[in-house]
Amino acid sequence: VIRNFKSDVRGLRGLRGLRGLRGLRGTCKQVKDDFALRLLVPKHTGKTLDAQPTLYWWVSQSLSDAQLLFVLNKVPEGEHFEFTDPVIEKTLNLSVSAGIQTLPLSQVQPDFHLETGVEYQWNLVITCHPDFPSLDIKATGTIMRVAPTAQLSAALAKNSEVDRLAVVYAQHGIWYNALDTLSAPIQNTQNQRLRKTRANLL
Repeated sequence: VIRNFKSDVRGLRGLRGLRGLRGLRGTCKQVKDDFALRLLVPKHTGKTLDAQPTLYWWVSQSLSDAQLLFVLNKVPEGEHFEFTDPVIEKTLNLSVSAGIQTLPLSQVQPDFHLETGVEYQWNLVITCHPDFPSLDIKATGTIMRVAPTAQLSAALAKNSEVDRLAVVYAQHGIWYNALDTLSAPIQNTQNQRLRKTRANLL
């Protein structure tokens, strides 16, 4: 069941053609030609039960004092195609190792909570050149907060082990909780069983 979720690797892009270009901004000066930035999201809109979920992303190399722009928008409804002003737009100063990273929404914007039933688009952007926005390294995903169904609540009550809880979330299409349930304990342990389960999820 977990394998029904497929990671969408939108946002990965190398920097061929940028080398030697004057005016490159700080973070882009660090990255290699095969650099990739990815959000750990499904191809469809991922669901969460949380008002302030933890978002996950991946970077192919270590970054030191990097500046990434985080943008959260409400996705237009119906016949409206233009985004309104972002509900969150914040520059993050980060030093990270290569691999999976966390982005708790509670730390990005402590007073903000996702509205239930509203679809949001979230973006991470590395701006490379002030005059060439098309060169920006950008990754995009979507998220929607939902209320738990009676069936989900009952299934969660019957399971206590981390990997089983993740499977329950996955079976009910709750992507962000499934990923967070596995990833949170992995940060504090080298449990290979949880790592294998997360690899299957991704």
